[in-house]
Amino acid sequence: MRLGVVWEPCSNAHYRAIEPMREMERRGHAVVWPVDEGGEAKAGRLAGCDVVHVYRRANEQTRRALAELARVRTGITYDNDDDFTAVPKESPDYKKVGGVRGQRIFAMTVKTARLARAFTTTNELLAERYRRAGVERAEVIGNYLARDTARPNKRHDGIVIGWVGGVDHRADVARIGIADALRQLLAKHAEVRVEFIGVDIGLPERYRHDGFVPFPALPGRIGGFDIGIAPLADLPGNRVRSDIKLKEYAASGVPWLASPVGPYAALGEAQGGRLVPDEGWFDALDGLVSRPRQRRRLARKARAWAKRQTMAAVADRWERVFADAAG
Repeated sequence: MRLGVVWEPCSNAHYRAIEPMREMERRGHAVVWPVDEGGEAKAGRLAGCDVVHVYRRANEQTRRALAELARVRTGITYDNDDDFTAVPKESPDYKKVGGVRGQRIFAMTVKTARLARAFTTTNELLAERYRRAGVERAEVIGNYLARDTARPNKRHDGIVIGWVGGVDHRADVARIGIADALRQLLAKHAEVRVEFIGVDIGLPERYRHDGFVPFPALPGRIGGFDIGIAPLADLPGNRVRSDIKLKEYAASGVPWLASPVGPYAALGEAQGGRLVPDEGWFDALDGLVSRPRQRRRLARKARAWAKRQTMAAVADRWERVFADAAG
């Protein structure tokens, strides 16, 4: 097949568009890549493709280009892995994509999904939402790890607690006592440091915050963690997240602690981590900091799990969606 790909520029485009297409290239399919990192749809460039896969883009320009491609019987597949109607008010993006605007964005994505022969997403909750909105075929394919990614482990003094979480996680910080738990942990353990990427909780000491780290650099940063955390409040938007953060931690051999919410609820020690109730974060962190043998045991399980969670595990499913759309 000759496949085209279009995406909204963000980190998740790697899981929902870029890496699936790289898998298709490994299988011998030709892929027409965007001419720039913006990933925009240009009908002229995509002409002659059997299928064009679109991640999240839903503006009028994109819909016009896709409609033009559909008229010449190009198969369209569309993917969205986010629910903009559930953006919490604490998120700095709320004014831009939340509330009424979030409803409008969802309506735009539905219009785009209706142009497609198949809609793909990460979980059944989102798939059902689109089905109820009139999207006939919705396929669930989770997020999986890129193959052949270098994941170095950085040797360092002390113990680093890390969190890779966007600024929208302010809603989780506001509802879960993670900041207080970390302050207690720093007070008890002089060897502990905290590194957050994205969300900021402003700890007064032994704390590093980076607002943004480019996606290719994230594995190197995660490799410097000794424990990865993923706190989630029980909010509608969190119930439709994917489990890719825990897979990224696990692939670097980082044991993790996560809330029993949404995609994390079915995971645990077999996947290299533990689930933590809202009131249990200090005890869970203190327990792992104090017990290096447990950290090493969980790290081994994490790596073993992550080896089975690469994009190769779902390449057949992506290929089948594209083949059906081409047909």
